[in-house]
Amino acid sequence: MSPGATFERVYGAIKQMLLDGELPPGTPIEPAVIGREIAASITPVRDALHRLTGERLVEAPNHNGFRVPLLSEAALRDLYQWNGRVLGLAARQVQPASDTHLQHSGSIEEITATLFLRVAQATESAEHVATVGSLNDRLTNVRRAEVATLPAIADEITGLESVITAGDKVALMAALTRYHRRRIAAVAGTIAHLMSLSRR
Repeated sequence: MSPGATFERVYGAIKQMLLDGELPPGTPIEPAVIGREIAASITPVRDALHRLTGERLVEAPNHNGFRVPLLSEAALRDLYQWNGRVLGLAARQVQPASDTHLQHSGSIEEITATLFLRVAQATESAEHVATVGSLNDRLTNVRRAEVATLPAIADEITGLESVITAGDKVALMAALTRYHRRRIAAVAGTIAHLMSLSRR
């Protein structure tokens, strides 16, 4: 396997571990340990971790090793607010969808990511789509935690799907505002749940 192909395999494997929640928030990441788990040498593992640090899925505090980020309440509020602003800009360009259902199955975090990418794609801007894709990645484990802390999420997501499919810009912007305000109000509970995962 070429060095480039090896790097992409290692990068993809570690990123999937992060998105699947196999490495809880706050967990130190030992390149040698990860390398043994995915059958890779330490060099491509380190290279992949540096790339993931650039994507903010991993952090390297004081350049002293790697770990999975553990968000503070303030940081999560900022992330929700930024997600809301980015999607709010895109929502102004949403058009009625030709398909009546955007996604039928999957986890809440997967369905939410698909819906929000659909909103971003309405801008026809690669930068907008990339930004929403990055936010989806960074919020994957947060959205998984929301299921444990917020009631009736499935109904909420179904409502979002309906307004996105209809292409109703005003209704969509209002729904996105409600979506993010609800989560900002529940930040303390979501962070507490994420911290409980880090202690297991």
